[in-house]
Amino acid sequence: MQHLGNIFLYNNNNINKELYHQNLEKQGYFLFDTDNLHKFSLYHKEITPNVLLFDFDANTPIEYISSLENNFSRSSIPLIVVSEAPKALIYHPSISHYLSHEEARRNLNDILESYCIGNKRHHILYINLKPYERSDFARSAQNAGYTIFEVNNINAAKKYLQKNTPSVICINFQPVLSKSKKLFAFPKTFYVENTQNIKEIEQFLN
Repeated sequence: MQHLGNIFLYNNNNINKELYHQNLEKQGYFLFDTDNLHKFSLYHKEITPNVLLFDFDANTPIEYISSLENNFSRSSIPLIVVSEAPKALIYHPSISHYLSHEEARRNLNDILESYCIGNKRHHILYINLKPYERSDFARSAQNAGYTIFEVNNINAAKKYLQKNTPSVICINFQPVLSKSKKLFAFPKTFYVENTQNIKEIEQFLN
């Protein structure tokens, strides 16, 4: 079987254990799954993962989730948090993706393939540096039939662009826009707000 990539999973949610193993290992990912944070940290240093994945059950205290984020804040590896906790309460700039468990079932495969395999051609790479806001922009893009890869920090966006080619880049934090244009050297890069809809940049997607 082809080896697709290394996924490190910190998982204190027993409900999803079989879901991860059945789906990811069968597809060809190496999956290191533990609920021991010390072991997770040691292996993370020994074997370079493509993605760090954290799945928290509904009873995990918000303070505990936040403490784990700080442990990996300097990592350049995309960090995905799967939790029902409100984004505004667990926001940390090191987190690349926030997913509910339902969103993980729908979107996790696309995220992992983008980082590990690549060759994706999403219509929009959306660098949403304010994930705690309601995103009308992302919702309107999806409703209009456009594929969107939403990421919540610049480092993960760089990782994505190493292997994938979107039609446009949209970023919702004005001070970072000029920096990101230089960083990515990508011609179609636009400032958007979470409150707007896709209509304002739709002409650049055709």
